[in-house]
Amino acid sequence: MAHTYVAFLNILYPYLFMLTSLILENWKTHFKSTLNFAKGTNIFVGRIGAGKSSIVDAICYALYGTYPALQAKKLTLSETIMFKPSKKEHSNVTLLFDYEGKYYRVERDIYLE
Repeated sequence: MAHTYVAFLNILYPYLFMLTSLILENWKTHFKSTLNFAKGTNIFVGRIGAGKSSIVDAICYALYGTYPALQAKKLTLSETIMFKPSKKEHSNVTLLFDYEGKYYRVERDIYLE
């Protein structure tokens, strides 16, 4: 699984790879969410359906262009675009991270077909 690899990389090389921010727009249940990660362990806490798993899926999608439910064909890419409370036409995932002291930005856009 992709997210397992990221966690494993962070354990082996804690000073080489660091997620710094995740910006979600119309991604699943996230209308406009910005998460800033601190050094060390970051924990997501919330009720069922609050979007905790969506955050991990977004990180996987930003890094690898897919995530487990999409790979297993349980969802289509268009289903990641927010549809409640109102249907949106596109989604954006932006991930910022530090790798060996250099900052990187990965941005992925999804549009309805």
